[in-house]
Amino acid sequence: MTAIATLTHSTQGGPVFAPAFADDAYVRIVDAGSPALEAYVASDADGRVHVLTVRNGTGEDQDLFPEALLPDGDDPLLFLGGASTTSERDGQLVARLAPYAHVRLGRITRDGHRPDTAQEQPA
Repeated sequence: MTAIATLTHSTQGGPVFAPAFADDAYVRIVDAGSPALEAYVASDADGRVHVLTVRNGTGEDQDLFPEALLPDGDDPLLFLGGASTTSERDGQLVARLAPYAHVRLGRITRDGHRPDTAQEQPA
């Protein structure tokens, strides 16, 4: 029997997203465009580090537009974990989640962008 080693690649700069999971981080549920998708954004206390997590709770592929769910920023949207395939549709990034899969994406904003506090909950 041959064992196949799985490789895990860390995102360059991945540790900078850790503050989005700190005790003083804020988490808000976001609408990912389909009732089949559960999504939330975790942001650090300064509003600069944002992590989007989306889970497909169905047995069918689901598409989402992740950039619309995170604050605008100069830095690129980074893949932090999970699994998805991506494409472009009408000039927008589309992530396709396989059945029961999840994806975690991050963005850093230079100006600090805290979402509306009425929608936030401490982590």
